[in-house]
Order: sequence, then structure tokens, then C-alpha cells
Amino acid sequence: MRTRKTNKRILICGGGTAGHVYPAIAIIEEIRASYPDVELLYVGTAKGMESKFIPPLGINFRTIKAKGLTAAKGKLKKLAGTARFIFTNFLGFWSGLKVLLDFKPNIILGMGGYVCTPVLLAAMILRKRFMLHEQNYIPGRLNRFFSKYAQQVFISFEETKNYFPSASTVYSGNPVRKIIREYNNGKQDYQKWNLEKGRFTIVAFGGSLGADKLNHIMIDIYRYFKQSQDLQLVLITGNRFYEYFKQKKDEILDSQSKMILNILPYVEEMDQVYRISDLIISRAGANTIAELLITGIPAILIPYPYAVQNHQYFNAQFLADRGKAILIPEKDLSSDLLIDNIRGLIEHNREHYKQWVSRPARIQKMDSHKVIVESLVNS
Repeated sequence: MRTRKTNKRILICGGGTAGHVYPAIAIIEEIRASYPDVELLYVGTAKGMESKFIPPLGINFRTIKAKGLTAAKGKLKKLAGTARFIFTNFLGFWSGLKVLLDFKPNIILGMGGYVCTPVLLAAMILRKRFMLHEQNYIPGRLNRFFSKYAQQVFISFEETKNYFPSASTVYSGNPVRKIIREYNNGKQDYQKWNLEKGRFTIVAFGGSLGADKLNHIMIDIYRYFKQSQDLQLVLITGNRFYEYFKQKKDEILDSQSKMILNILPYVEEMDQVYRISDLIISRAGANTIAELLITGIPAILIPYPYAVQNHQYFNAQFLADRGKAILIPEKDLSSDLLIDNIRGLIEHNREHYKQWVSRPARIQKMDSHKVIVESLVNS
């Protein structure tokens, strides 16, 4: 790959969940590959997932204090929450000012998450230029506010342009890490995941933090199909739920169990999991949607109903409208409904599933990481 010289300093901020961090990693990969002379700094929080994933990349990483404004019931709790929000971000603002004065970035990229609030406020005070990336179909409050002052706003879904200033909005798609873009290059290693080749493989997960209700329903799915020799299930519970469901597995496995069940807390090697997946059952975070767009694996999506402005529902609807996912709102979710959907796909020698897979996807694939990096470097 040909590399190009530039002496730019780029600051990236964002985090909290993997949905903000993974697209940032895709952008960092592209900068390093095409513009190795760019000086990079990542600003996040000590508790967000960025503190786990960014430092191992060898990127300069600084933490500041930041807090989101969470919904609370009762006037006193709301007042206390607002006070903590203001106080914490006030501290973060001064830290952000110091970081910007020390690093002197040419351009800042906000990837979303509450850590962006103090950094972008500091950028505005210092008249630093910044760009934003919005991962979701329905944008968050933070990006809507800062979009009025951003040099460019990159969006993952073309329809999201209606929420932002038209002159500065660019449809880029949601960047996906190289390891996922090239997921199909490696071999299918069923043994590593204690699975058997030839079985229909269902992989279920509830985002980077896990989803308790989905975990329980997948246990019901296992109970129903447990005498099947054609099915196997990988349930990625999330770290906080793992011990409970690991114990649950020991309780439900018996001599009648033919279906393979593997329960895991969290998986970083999702490229390897995608390689052996026939069906994904998951929440509908922006990162999951972007990775399903790239891999083309059919999915049953159960959007998290309490996401801000129900944005996961609209993320899921995007894939469902294009024939690559079945959308089940959580209010309609039941074990029986999910069992009916799975049975419909696998009965008659998987006839409906094969038709679904062979159906052409009406989806435009983009080199999102390149679109954003070229704008950053040439700004």
C-alpha cells in the first residue's frame, strides 16, 4: 500500500461502549496505513471501553472526566443527576482545555459518547476545528448540538442527513475494523468454539454489555431444541451475566441434550465467530448493524427499547427493509415467537434460510474508513 506524508496532528475522542470505539479503531487503522506520519491522540475516560481497546494499539491515550445525563425518576434524583453531570463535565472541560493546548491538534474527530462533551466544548473555546461521526440512524443529542459548529458531520445512514446541516453533512457509512472486513479470509475453526461443522450455528449476543432478557430467552430456545442434532448455539452473555448463565448451563444439560450449547462472557475475535455463524440473534446497536452489512449474515434483531429516541429500532429497520434481517420489537418478544422464526428457517432442509441467504442485498457498501480519513487529512 502506498503511504503519503503529512505532518498533521489528529485528536480522536469518543467512547463508553464498543459502538463508539470500534469505528474509531477502523479510522485509526486507515490513518496508520495510509498516513503513518500523522500524530494521533485519543481522548477517552478511564471507565469506558476505549481504555481497554485503544492503549494496546500503541496510540497515545489520555483520560478526562466526563458524564452523561441519565434519566432518573423523582425531582431530587433528577437534580442530583444534573448536578453530577455539570460538575463532572466542568472538571473534564478544564482537562480537555489542557489536552488541546498541549497537543495542538489540527483537527478533532468526535466519535460520540459523553466524553466528547467536554472535549468539544474546549475545542469551541479555543476555536479548534472539529468533525463528528454519527453511528446511529437517529442521532444523539450531543451530535445534534455540536453539528451546528462542526466542519463536517459524517453519517452512517443516508436518511440521517435530515437531522444535520446539509452543507456540512457527508454520507460516509459506519467504519468497520479491518479484521471484520476481511473476516472471510481465515478458515472456519468450529473446534475452537467447541462446535461441530455441518450443524446450523446460531450466535446470540446483546451488544458489548450483554442483554439479560435475550440471554434468558436463548436458554428457553436451547431447552426447546435441545434434542436436535442439527443445531448448535453460541450465547455471548456479556461479562456481568456470565457466571449466572454458566451455572444455568450446568443445570439444563442432561443425557437428552443433543444440541450443542457454548456460553461465553465476551468475544473479541468476532471475525472468527462470524466465520462460523449461520444466524445472528442480537440487539441492534450501530456497530452490529455495520458488521452485519459487511458480513451479510442473516439476523434476527431485537432492538434495545430504552435506547435514546429508540434509535436501535430504526437501525434494525434499515436492515429489515433491505431483506437482511427480521425485526422483533422487545414488547413482542417471546420464546415462542423466536422458536417459530427459527423453525421456519431450518425446517424442510433449511429451505427458507437458503432462499433468504441467496436473496441479493439492496445495500450499498462503502469504504467508510477511507472517506472519513481523507476528509480529516485534507481538511
